[in-house]
Amino acid sequence: MNEASVPAQAVADVWQRVRVTRASDEIVAQFRQALFEGRLRPGDLLGSEIALAKKFGVSRVSMRDALRTLEASGIVEIRVGARGGVRAAHGDPGHFADALAVQLALVGVTPVEALDTERGIEWIAAELAASNATPEDLRQLDRLLEEARGLVDQPVAFAESSVAFHAAVAEASHNRVIIVTLTAIRGVIRQLHVTSTTPARTESVLGYHERILDALHRHDPGEAGRLMQHHIGITREAAGRPKAGQSSETRTATR
Repeated sequence: MNEASVPAQAVADVWQRVRVTRASDEIVAQFRQALFEGRLRPGDLLGSEIALAKKFGVSRVSMRDALRTLEASGIVEIRVGARGGVRAAHGDPGHFADALAVQLALVGVTPVEALDTERGIEWIAAELAASNATPEDLRQLDRLLEEARGLVDQPVAFAESSVAFHAAVAEASHNRVIIVTLTAIRGVIRQLHVTSTTPARTESVLGYHERILDALHRHDPGEAGRLMQHHIGITREAAGRPKAGQSSETRTATR
C-alpha cells in the first residue's frame, strides 16, 4: 500500500489531544527552578497565598493547588496566624531518606540491587570516615563495638547493633549525601540483615567491624575502604546465591 492510499482515519488515530499545562504545574516548575538556581533560600518569606496568586496572575484555587504540591514535596512550609505565610522550607534529610526508601520498595528494588549500591557507597563512607571522623565519632563507634561484643549470641539484637555501627561510620564521613542515601538503602534491606545474621556469622561480622574501626582510629582511608568493601561484598554474595531447591534461572526470573 503506498502512502497516498493510507486512509485519513488511520493517520488521525496516531494523534492524541494536546493538554494545556495547568497553571499550578507552571508555578511548581518555577519554584523548583528558583530553588536549584539558588534564588530560593531556606526560610525565605514568600508572602501569603493571596499575594502569591496576584504575583503569578492566577486564581487562588490554582495557587492553592501549587502550594499543596510544593508543601508535599518539601519545598515550602505554610504557616497560619499573625506570623504565618509561605516560606521556603528548611531541608529535612530524614524525611527525604524515608521517602526514598518507600519509593525504592514500591518499585521493587531487590536486595541484591540494594547491596550492590550499599557496597560502593559504604566503601567511600569508610574512606571519608578515616579522614573526617572526630574524637566523638570514634568514641561512639567504640561504644557500639563494645555493645556488639555482648550480643554475639543474640543474632537479632546483634544485627540491630551492626546496623547502628554502619550508620555511625556513615555519620563519621560527614557527607550528608552519603548519610541520607545509606539511610534509605538500609530501610530497604534492614530485614535481610536481621534474617541473615546467624550465630555462626556474628563472629565474622564482629571481626570486620573491629578491623574497620582500627583503620578509622589509624586514619587509614585505603584500609578502611578495602575492609568495608569486602565486608559488604560477603553479604551481597550470600544474597545472590539461589536458595535450596531454586535454580539460578528461577532466581533471576523472580527478581
